[in-house]
Amino acid sequence: MQKRFLRNTVALSLLVGLTLIAAWYVHNTSPPPSSPASVEAASPKQKPADSPKSKVTTEPSHSSSDNIAAQPTNESAPAKPAGTSPLPSTVGTSAAKPVEPGSLPSNTSVEVSRSTFNTYSNPGYPYLSKENGPFGQFHYRDTSGGRIEIDPEWVAANIVTIVLPGLNRAVEVHKEAADNFLAAFNYIQNGTAVVNGREVSLLSLIRSMDGTFVSRHVNWNPTRGLSNHSWGIAIDINAANHFCYVNPASEPDDPNLILWEKAFKPAGFSWGNSYNDSMHFELLD
Repeated sequence: MQKRFLRNTVALSLLVGLTLIAAWYVHNTSPPPSSPASVEAASPKQKPADSPKSKVTTEPSHSSSDNIAAQPTNESAPAKPAGTSPLPSTVGTSAAKPVEPGSLPSNTSVEVSRSTFNTYSNPGYPYLSKENGPFGQFHYRDTSGGRIEIDPEWVAANIVTIVLPGLNRAVEVHKEAADNFLAAFNYIQNGTAVVNGREVSLLSLIRSMDGTFVSRHVNWNPTRGLSNHSWGIAIDINAANHFCYVNPASEPDDPNLILWEKAFKPAGFSWGNSYNDSMHFELLD
């Protein structure tokens, strides 16, 4: 009886042990159940929709003349000088780089600055004259009484000294006008005219020579433009009584009218008589 009970106990213990071993084996060798996270990771990824901040669009331009390559801007960059139109901002914070023409889509339109800001490096001469044809332009500053001071580098490069034939007087003129002055005074030195019935030399008609290269505003008025004397391309003759209009019909013997017809006109000069400045002869561009 005791032997049977012992055998049954041993057999039951073996059965329980085998059951436990089988359960442990199943638990440690079977794959874990699928989780939602692993299912999502295994599924194909979808492309996220464009967000409003990352999408940039440009309207088509209806004018091709104002299309230029855009440049990125940086808020920390120095401000542009007054008088220039800033380019519109673009996406990004990288440093500005030149963009080759044609590298942007043809429908990208950017505002163009048409400022004529003076970038001359010498602050002592902040103003820029007009472009006066072959006689050029110069930088200058206002002084007083309608006078100006011209950049001495321009003066040194363009103003020369000549001696006027007949008068034997040294004057300063623009280098491109020197031949015209010499031609006019050669006519004066060698020419004659009939005045009040008698022949006189043209040289005798000049009572005063009142200036060639004189840096100033018109009529010494600082609110007006620059006189052509500032370029060394004008001359005043007989100034004392010729700040007026000369009527050729009633004053045919006026000395400045005769000098205009006999000398200055053939040498290429214009006469200021039409604007009541009959002392004034000048070259135009």
